[in-house]
Amino acid sequence: MKKILFSIALFSSFYLHAQTTIVEEKFEKDNKPVEFEILKNENEVLVKKGKAYGSIRGINKVDLFSLDNLKGTKIVENGKFLDFKPSTIDNTFVGTEFNGVGWVSSTKIFENNKLIATLDSNKNFFLFSKEFSYSVGNEKNKYLDNIEKGNLFLHKYNNKLKKTQVIKLDKPSFFTVNKKDFYNLDEVAYKIFYHKNSFDVTTKFINKDARSFVFHRAIYDLDGKNTKTLSYNINVGKPLILSNNSGGEIDSNYNSLSKSFNDKFADQLSINNYYLDEDTNDIYVYGLFGKKDERLVNNEVGGYYVIKFDSEGKQVWQKVQEISDAEMNRNASKLRLSNGFRIENGQGVFSIFQYYSAEYYFYSQLDLSTGAIKSSQKISFDVDKMWESEYRNSQVVAFFNLKEYKKLKLDFDTMHLNSTDKRIQNYLVELNKSKDKISVNCLVSNKGNWLIESDNDKYYKITFFEK
Repeated sequence: MKKILFSIALFSSFYLHAQTTIVEEKFEKDNKPVEFEILKNENEVLVKKGKAYGSIRGINKVDLFSLDNLKGTKIVENGKFLDFKPSTIDNTFVGTEFNGVGWVSSTKIFENNKLIATLDSNKNFFLFSKEFSYSVGNEKNKYLDNIEKGNLFLHKYNNKLKKTQVIKLDKPSFFTVNKKDFYNLDEVAYKIFYHKNSFDVTTKFINKDARSFVFHRAIYDLDGKNTKTLSYNINVGKPLILSNNSGGEIDSNYNSLSKSFNDKFADQLSINNYYLDEDTNDIYVYGLFGKKDERLVNNEVGGYYVIKFDSEGKQVWQKVQEISDAEMNRNASKLRLSNGFRIENGQGVFSIFQYYSAEYYFYSQLDLSTGAIKSSQKISFDVDKMWESEYRNSQVVAFFNLKEYKKLKLDFDTMHLNSTDKRIQNYLVELNKSKDKISVNCLVSNKGNWLIESDNDKYYKITFFEK
């Protein structure tokens, strides 16, 4: 009997440890959560509270919670921020302050809950730490329009001394090319990607067969030194197409007659994007391919590809996967079709999502060592649209309904975890028994999954599911 009781107690202890309520609070006037953010490596969650200022969801208070700190730590108690985020470099936090009507007045840097630096609104920085703030642009720290004729500079601002060091970057040789050698290359486009301890200056040149391309990547440290330059010659073997993958820019013009956006891709970078694993410096290049030769735009989707390279630029594996689905095989660029890649719970996750003219979320889980597909699923949903006033006053923003959950509104990550994490699914089944409609968001850290729920009226609750 004692053994049975001990086993029950042990199981209960494990269950409680595996699923923990981090915070559950009733709403207070002008002190309601407006945004949540996970610190993935630290396994902590930022709860940002505030209220609506006209059309803006303003952040006034910020608390930090973790499995070991259920009472939370106050980072900000009385502020007025448009956004507030953790640094990718160290344990500081950065908030963009505004004057109440939307105009940015300053950027403030906090170490724990102590204000350590204030930057003027005319400072244009993308990376922040306790000591320095960083950005890359032309000599005046603006966007460099012509990368072929101009030079890039690292602007390194000393937060304490309030002085900026302007460092001219060695220009990568790959920007000097004969445009006639490549497919439809009118202007050389580039993009800068900021990482934890470095930044990349990148470009892509599509070969004339429109099935292969060269991806160039110059890597710089935070002193502006070019530490490595890599070129990746990639042959997908299928027609390349443009899609919304955050690799390049999109020009979006609003048509008042049709009351819709007329989008077009601005450069060759939007054929795909890449994901950097900052623990290993491996990268994953991902994108879609089409069914028609030499048609980057207005092309039907044929499938997707993910290609892994190690830190030295050597190809590890290449996965090219066809898709046979009438809804997913439609035009990619006209439908503003989006795709992405991330590493989650030790696996690669490639996703395709759409909610404008078709409503689905597709994902494939890939083995990081081999590229083998472990599972794939297409999730269809309905869209619960919000008016602007409803959005401003919603504590947990979610738009999507699944037929099995009549009382719940979900985001993409929750729909994904509902199909891959049985504990999340069981929790949603119980939550769906509520008398009120509940909105649910999920966030993923390196140690587990965070589920955030609210009726957007009386309460919010955060539950952590340990791996």
